[in-house]
Amino acid sequence: MRLPFYPELLLLLILQSYWLANPAQTPSPSDKVLVDSVVLVGNKVTRDNIILRELEFTHGHSYPMEELDSLIVKSRQNLMNRSLFNFVTITKNVSGATCRIQVSVVERWYIWPIPIFQFADRNLNAWLQKGDLNRLNYGIDLRIENFRGRMERLNIIVQTGYDMRLAFRWTIPYLNAKQVSGLVVAGGMQYNHEVAFETVDNKQLYYHSAVNYARKFFFGTFNYTLRPGFNDLHNFGAGFYQYQFQDTLLKLNPDFSCGTVCRYFQLDYTFKLDFRDYKPYPLDGYYFDAQVLKLGLGIFNDGVDLLWVGASFDQYVPLYKRWYFAYNFSARLSGDRDRPYFVSAGLGYSDMDVRGYELYVVDGQNYSVFKSNLKFEIFPQKTVQIPWIKSPKFSEVFFALYANLFFDMGYVSDIYHGAVNPLSNQLLWGTGVGIDFVTYYDVVIRVEMAINKQRKTGVFINFVAPI
Repeated sequence: MRLPFYPELLLLLILQSYWLANPAQTPSPSDKVLVDSVVLVGNKVTRDNIILRELEFTHGHSYPMEELDSLIVKSRQNLMNRSLFNFVTITKNVSGATCRIQVSVVERWYIWPIPIFQFADRNLNAWLQKGDLNRLNYGIDLRIENFRGRMERLNIIVQTGYDMRLAFRWTIPYLNAKQVSGLVVAGGMQYNHEVAFETVDNKQLYYHSAVNYARKFFFGTFNYTLRPGFNDLHNFGAGFYQYQFQDTLLKLNPDFSCGTVCRYFQLDYTFKLDFRDYKPYPLDGYYFDAQVLKLGLGIFNDGVDLLWVGASFDQYVPLYKRWYFAYNFSARLSGDRDRPYFVSAGLGYSDMDVRGYELYVVDGQNYSVFKSNLKFEIFPQKTVQIPWIKSPKFSEVFFALYANLFFDMGYVSDIYHGAVNPLSNQLLWGTGVGIDFVTYYDVVIRVEMAINKQRKTGVFINFVAPI
């Protein structure tokens, strides 16, 4: 009996024999693959070159597979740290010795006409201590993020209420095609009815002028930035500042200022090195900055002549599974030369503080701070979908919750006013526990219970990462 002949079957057997003899090879971690295409998805506003600037791999280059995976992780961190997107996903599709990479982003909402309703004090905790509803400011803070799709930021403030303020700030990160140099221009004015004129017992004393403004402040600044790589930044700044004070302030404190009118130019340079995984709330990596600031160039004979240098170092260490540790060391030195009170500052201003002393200020010429945090991730980052919100800019939300145990130390040297401010010229410390809530749009809410060296306790609320 003669068997039928099927050419298709013969061809299939030949191909199968070839495949068995020459199996497809999955690239090993050391094998190189060529990035033959990079596809961007989801950037309706953001220009392509802004995203491509943050990618640490390049179209047309070959990389070992293990190195490419690492570059993809770093590229995602770079994009998230630009505060342009709520979510960034980078996927690769390997076919033989070539690789196709897709970068998918979910853009944020970029235009925020934010109503101003804020306290006229150093921080929320200081305002709550007074409990005075008249000490409020209101107005509009118009913020346009990713202006023109170029990662530019335009900020216009119109504020009235307790204090009046008109100001603008325009940040242009890239001036040229190489996307290395940038520019920041700012200016404005601020009128204050109430001004702190002296610090006694580490509490600021205030002068209030009900009819006129106690202080009028005008400024204009110019900054040139250089970002040659992904993680380093150079900032060269120059500015002009003018203050007008009521003479009552000088009668209350002769060291308050150099006169009823003080004018000076300022020069500064800052270098930053940033390897944090997520700037608003880092868990891994490190950060370093150094700054030199000169107030007064001798052009105006108004008595402002101050030079200070400062540096800060943060490190974030994943310990084990959901445990994390972080620490910070910061220092600022300006020598022993005295200066007017209105340009003096120490601990208790901005984020330069020792937790447990939020209700105090410690002025001085030189100071240093050490902070430490042990964190436990109660709820790991989780993404949820809100079905009744149609816009992907708001409907997809992530959040996480952390418990932390902290210990901070600080020292302020004050050779002029230490006799009336006992917290200076001694080692301070504070410790306690807290809860940190982290969500999208760089929102961080901290609630901490602390005790300090003087056995003072309190519950404090803050809106930035502790370190």
